[in-house]
Amino acid sequence: MRFRIPIVLASALVVLMGALGAGSAAAAAPAAKQGDVGINAVTRYWIFVHTANIQDAGTDATVRMKVYGTLAESPGYVNLDNSVDNFERNSNDTFGPFSWFDIGRPDFIGVYKGSNGSEWYPEYAMVYSEATRIWYQCPMNAYYGDGEETRWFDCP
Repeated sequence: MRFRIPIVLASALVVLMGALGAGSAAAAAPAAKQGDVGINAVTRYWIFVHTANIQDAGTDATVRMKVYGTLAESPGYVNLDNSVDNFERNSNDTFGPFSWFDIGRPDFIGVYKGSNGSEWYPEYAMVYSEATRIWYQCPMNAYYGDGEETRWFDCP
């Protein structure tokens, strides 16, 4: 009997929301179109990584990145790999597009390097939002050793 009152109240709330036209959160929010900016919008992002021009800066290890924005974060770590031999000394590598909900302005990034390759010295990364048409730079200037490691870098 003591569980009956909350169930009745919850049912009444659902009926009231339906009468007011609130229905569900998905029905209440307008559908976002590609290119719109907002928390429900889906946009495309590109990631650019520059590996430093110093001896032994390049790696063949697995590299993954997660972008943490002011509104949300990318869904998990994305694998940064394509048909090019990525992350070689003094190289510029571009990855994407990645379709994510609007993350806002990138605040910081998490960068993972696997243990399946040599050391690595990335100089900086940049995240491009097609919605804002802005490249956001994230200085790294970090040495990753032979082992598996994740580090975080601000995007000022």
